[in-house]
Amino acid sequence: MMIEANNERTHTMGKQVRLTKAQREALKAYRFAERQEDRYLGSVFVTPVGQREYEKRTQAAYEVCKRLGMSTEHGL
Repeated sequence: MMIEANNERTHTMGKQVRLTKAQREALKAYRFAERQEDRYLGSVFVTPVGQREYEKRTQAAYEVCKRLGMSTEHGL
């Protein structure tokens, strides 16, 4: 299993969970959405409408991951 914190990967004892191609792509999209939301919220141009839009995108990417059967052991 791999734990990610502060963009650093740490291998832990145990078996690493294998992801299907669809799961890898969904996880990649989710992480990208999270980074974009964090970048936007760190901006001086944050508006309530923009914040809701980025949160919606991140939530949608998260839902896709959950629909594919992913959980914390997959890196969510």
